[in-house]
Amino acid sequence: MKITKHTPENIESFSSDLKSVLTELEESTYLFIIADSEKANLFLFNTGELEKSQQYSDDGVQRKTKINSRELYGRNTKLTHKINNQLKEHVQRIMHDAEAFILGRHINGVFIGGHKPLFHLMIEELPANLEKKLRGEFVTELNILEHDLIKHCKQVLAEYIQ
Repeated sequence: MKITKHTPENIESFSSDLKSVLTELEESTYLFIIADSEKANLFLFNTGELEKSQQYSDDGVQRKTKINSRELYGRNTKLTHKINNQLKEHVQRIMHDAEAFILGRHINGVFIGGHKPLFHLMIEELPANLEKKLRGEFVTELNILEHDLIKHCKQVLAEYIQ
């Protein structure tokens, strides 16, 4: 059996660790990143209530490109690569905006939502500090009222907390 002698430094260290854990439990701040190929919504929930939101729209991903246009004549693989590159740039911009959105905030967890085919790309592009805090994924449509989207996020958060 090992006996630890408590010195003022040990007690102070233990006290600061306990404070950080309690602060994390009290704050319970979660970031929701919801995206499809054209737009994204960022929501910040603090203790279960919406604190901050931001919408992002990008018309850079062009799905309706003519296959026989001058630049892509007879090359479907080039079209596929072009669309994939545009999607990747779109997701990178979303993640950059997400970092700016939570600047200076302590985040307990991150949820990713939207269209399932984008989940892998979104996780791949998540900044390292947010990737460690990834708590879940959920499928939802972005072409619904913002109120309904927020309600869906609250349901996901409630399921996670329980």
